[in-house]
Amino acid sequence: IDDSPDVRVFLKEAFQQKYNIVLAINGKDGLEKLKQNTVHLVVCDVMMPEIDGFEFCHKLKEDSETCHVPIILLTALDDDENKIKGLEYGADDYISKPFSTRHLEIKIEKLIENKQKLKDYFSKNTSIPDNSIDISTRDKEFLETLNQAIEKNISDSNFGVEELASEIGISPSHFYRKLKLLTGQVPNAYLRNYRLHKAVELMESNKGYNNIELMYQIGIESYSHFSSSFKKLFGVSPSNYNKKTDTQ
Repeated sequence: IDDSPDVRVFLKEAFQQKYNIVLAINGKDGLEKLKQNTVHLVVCDVMMPEIDGFEFCHKLKEDSETCHVPIILLTALDDDENKIKGLEYGADDYISKPFSTRHLEIKIEKLIENKQKLKDYFSKNTSIPDNSIDISTRDKEFLETLNQAIEKNISDSNFGVEELASEIGISPSHFYRKLKLLTGQVPNAYLRNYRLHKAVELMESNKGYNNIELMYQIGIESYSHFSSSFKKLFGVSPSNYNKKTDTQ
């Protein structure tokens, strides 16, 4: 997003072989383009007419549908006060003009790499990651709210994706897009994996639950579904996992 045609053309030519690029002429145009496209990262100028970079950043990060999207601000205002202002609005990084494309490229790669680490983590986990993976405060709050809603209804086998979306106060389609972009998981898979991790937690509590009791506790009614899903996620059947915890 930049009001200078020369900068827009320069950045598109620099990155179009590696990334799909969407261009916008100012923050207002950028917000419209966000609604029309699935965006994984934003590079945005600060000084622009109508909606500047600071205001755009604020709107991006305040919207629950887009707050997970990383943003790099570009500015000629090379002073600490403006850098702090940008970071306070939720910018993930800040680059002063003039800059080298390699510098910007590294910043972009690092932010996308961190997003991929999050997706790799959530392919096996549903707990909030530790400090080794960067995650924004808003994204962490979203996941905490999500997990609390699942935990509250964990034993209800009728509690599905639509009920979960309703519980946290967003539409199913919005929920699907946000969770998929943030974690790489569709809601059905995330909900299933949370239940399976809960089963492991119960096994390791040494309370002697058998598999039928575990299924009742985590809201799964089909044993074949429970067994196959558990083995796919953990590499071992629930019966063998339970036996392992019994001998520890």
